[in-house]
Amino acid sequence: MKRLIWGIISVLVCSCAGCGTKQEDEVTLRELTRAENVMFDYPDSALHILQAMPVPAGEEQHALWCLLTTQAAYKQFLPIPSDSLIRIAYDYYRNTDDARRKAMAALYMGGVNYDLGRAEKAIRYYAEADKYAALTDDYTLRYLIMSSLNAVYLYRDLADYALESGRKAYEYSRKSPYRRYEVDALIDLGRAYCLKNSLDTAIVYYHRAIDLALVSDSLMAKKCIGELAGIYINRGDHRQALSLLQNIITKDKSPQFFYCLGETYLNLAEYDSAHYYLTKALHGANLYTRTATYECLFRLSHQPAYRKYMGAYGDSLFVYQDSVLELDKGKEIIAYKEKYKHQKLVNENQRLELEKAKVVYWLMLFVILVLFLVALFIYIHLRRQKALRRKEEELNKLVLSLHENEALIKRNTNYIAALEAEIAQSSDTAEQLEEQQKLVSTLQDENCRLQTENTKLKNRIEHQDVSSYDSTEVKRIAEELYAVKQQKEHLSAWLVEKHPYLSALHSRPVYLKDEDLKQLRQLTDVIYAEFCRRLHTDVPALSDNEITLCCLIKLRFTVSEIAVLLGISASSVSTGKFRIKNKIYTTLGIPPKKISLDLWIWGY
Repeated sequence: MKRLIWGIISVLVCSCAGCGTKQEDEVTLRELTRAENVMFDYPDSALHILQAMPVPAGEEQHALWCLLTTQAAYKQFLPIPSDSLIRIAYDYYRNTDDARRKAMAALYMGGVNYDLGRAEKAIRYYAEADKYAALTDDYTLRYLIMSSLNAVYLYRDLADYALESGRKAYEYSRKSPYRRYEVDALIDLGRAYCLKNSLDTAIVYYHRAIDLALVSDSLMAKKCIGELAGIYINRGDHRQALSLLQNIITKDKSPQFFYCLGETYLNLAEYDSAHYYLTKALHGANLYTRTATYECLFRLSHQPAYRKYMGAYGDSLFVYQDSVLELDKGKEIIAYKEKYKHQKLVNENQRLELEKAKVVYWLMLFVILVLFLVALFIYIHLRRQKALRRKEEELNKLVLSLHENEALIKRNTNYIAALEAEIAQSSDTAEQLEEQQKLVSTLQDENCRLQTENTKLKNRIEHQDVSSYDSTEVKRIAEELYAVKQQKEHLSAWLVEKHPYLSALHSRPVYLKDEDLKQLRQLTDVIYAEFCRRLHTDVPALSDNEITLCCLIKLRFTVSEIAVLLGISASSVSTGKFRIKNKIYTTLGIPPKKISLDLWIWGY
């Protein structure tokens, strides 16, 4: 009888437990469905529902909870510290036949990884999401995937890829029931065309976005108008930009907007309006906006009416620039701390590996001792080979230096002859003749120095302890390299001499406009292997005008010819050369008396 009673009690308990579990599952599924239904319009409410319910224990419901929780946080731009939560959903749905869930999980895996700075991973997940979404008719989901991929390409300046994904996103947005997505897709296409520098096409897409947004979403229309105004500012069409900004002045009263409006007025020389809006922009808390605003106000203070504020604006600008610098340094410090933590973990792993290696060490000791003798023999042999190779390299350098010096002597001799002929026929001023004579003297001194150096080089070559065959071979190779270099220099000289444009300027110098000087700089780069870029890289202090003067010297124009080409006096040319020489020699550490500027530029 007791056994029967206990059996009945056990059956009742199990039945109650089963009913309870079933009821809990139904409640959990109902809450998950409710959260998903409000997800699109009210992601904050969806997140509240998901956080208020207990975390589901069942594998399928737990995976859906992880997916929806990540989706709700992502839609609200909340920070997601890792992909561990969405990975649970991704790993679960990857093994199911639910294409829509698989696409959603891959989409948010891509989004979370992109926010964590893993752009390459994000692109792979987006591509996977697109593959699964193609199996569904959910065009909203397909738009979200292409739009996310488009954002990655846009922020990485990959214009062609951004344009391709943007077109697909626009196609899907037109099939989606949400018109807001179509506006976003048109804006993204406009941004892609901006990256390709097709600003006219970009403007067309922005106008289409504005027309569509004005019907349904005034906030989105304001965003479009603001971005379109930025395009006009970049094109220098400040009046058109101002017209657009004035359309949204009653809708946007943010400091960033006031700054943009103030800068536009400043570029249009409407200083009172610029001052009004720039001072309003200072009410914002964003450090970078305030810094940029003070930069504009400092520019404004150069105008007579606002010169009295120059000191105050300059001091404020200095303070905010320091603050921005400190903030950027703080970000760098955080990055270095993260790097330090990572390196500390790596070092700890290495320490553990070393402790394991100690066990193996004693087993390998005998083998190492045996190999040591073999290594010693190889080392002695390699050292002898290395010494021989070093001597051959030294001989090669000496022969090359000898040939280079001989080439310089020959070139200097030609320069001296050309300069002496020019002096004999010149009608320049005494100051210019003196400069030319000084250059001739410098070249003659340089030749004497090179001849002395060649004598020393020949003595060193004769005392090199290298076999006759190796010596002959090294000299042959050096002579071939020298011949190639000579051919290059002769070709450059021939191009300078025979080029019709340069020949015309030498025979009849005329004043050159900016576009003509730009053409001369480009021609110099072609003949002398990116001369302007190399010179600007080595001596950043040189201005564009000074680099142009260096190009004219490189192309063998005389002081009088340069004066005519630039429309300045010959004394101004000499003064400019003096400033250039100081900058170049100071930057590169060249003794001022070692070599003249013309000679240095000719050989650069």
